[in-house]
Amino acid sequence: MDVIAEKVAAAKLWLISQPPSSMPRPDSPRALAYLATAVYALRTVPSSDIATIRADQYWRLYVNPLWVGAISVPELGRELAHIVWHLLMDHAGRAAAMGVDAATSEQWHQACDLTVSETLVGEEASPVSVEDRSRQVRTDNPSLGRGRSAEDYFAILSRLPAWGGQQATGPLANNKDCGSACDGMPRASDLPPDSEVGRLDRIQAEQVREQVAIDYREAAKSRGDSPGEAQRWAKHITEPTIRWEPLLARAVRRGVAWASGRVERTWSRPSRRQSVQPEVLHPGWRRPLPGIAMVVDTSVSIDDELLGKAMGEVEGALRGLGVADPQVTVLACDASVGAVTAVRKATDATLVGGGGTDMRVGIAAASTLRPRPDLIVVLTDGYTPWPELPPPGSAVIAAILGRPGATLPETPPWVARVECVLR
Repeated sequence: MDVIAEKVAAAKLWLISQPPSSMPRPDSPRALAYLATAVYALRTVPSSDIATIRADQYWRLYVNPLWVGAISVPELGRELAHIVWHLLMDHAGRAAAMGVDAATSEQWHQACDLTVSETLVGEEASPVSVEDRSRQVRTDNPSLGRGRSAEDYFAILSRLPAWGGQQATGPLANNKDCGSACDGMPRASDLPPDSEVGRLDRIQAEQVREQVAIDYREAAKSRGDSPGEAQRWAKHITEPTIRWEPLLARAVRRGVAWASGRVERTWSRPSRRQSVQPEVLHPGWRRPLPGIAMVVDTSVSIDDELLGKAMGEVEGALRGLGVADPQVTVLACDASVGAVTAVRKATDATLVGGGGTDMRVGIAAASTLRPRPDLIVVLTDGYTPWPELPPPGSAVIAAILGRPGATLPETPPWVARVECVLR
């Protein structure tokens, strides 16, 4: 046990240490200091039940004692780097989201190995066996390309074999893959999930990922380049994307609440004080239902898929608040206002257009509706001029529609802005 622990410790140190010269040999240290938090979070579990090395999703590293004794420290260090990237990228959790089972586990491992290989090959820290397997996968599938996510690679690879109808009904057999750290399916050699031996819980694992992502992005600044999947992973960890759907619904609820909080005098309903002073006529008070207008950008540049999703979210928020259907008016607008419709469902509105973009005319037209809307929701990609001043008496919400990576245009300060990016 001491020999195994010492060799694993030496491999971790080799992986994160700086090479002694500017011309490092293949067996020189790799200087991957950004992985320090992750590799030292691994807990070693000797096991003769496996052929080489693997890990489970709880950050427990299973190693065969005879295999560890027979390989060099650099070889072991490369294996550690490969396995720890499976854990950092949460390939096990992503496998569950993709519905990976026993029939598709091999293709998922291939897909994940491709992304990890792309991350480590430039560092000369990828295991030779993994590089050989990945090279063969690319040779057999020339359309794979590079820089894709594991999910993209898996979508291509999983269509290749015939479906065998297998389901994961128990622990998988012990083979030479990376273990449940990659696919989330337990192996017979794994410790029980509830065993506390060397186990990292979800919160601890996320803390490790966050620290490594910060260290990785710092290292990438000095290096000048960064593989696509690793860079996307680090950005996702350090700059998490907040789901826009609840933000849009919250903005709509806030706008409706602002309008619903107002009250108006009415002579059609007597005041409750009338009986106290029967000789004096007192007006009653009513709380008006808020009027809602949706100005929908129908210019040629708009993303129809995202537009439909955003309209559905607004409609759902209004329905949840009990806003009457006839009070929702939809205005189709490109460079001019087209159809104006009051519909039961916003997604049933007539949307015509396809020209340029000028939301000023749509907002102005909404302001002239009678009764005047209390809330105007503008759905647009943002590439439009805006009014200099807000429409009087109406709150305005702008749902800015865009694709990942796009720089979304600015909006006026009086607009309640929600960025809706299609994932």
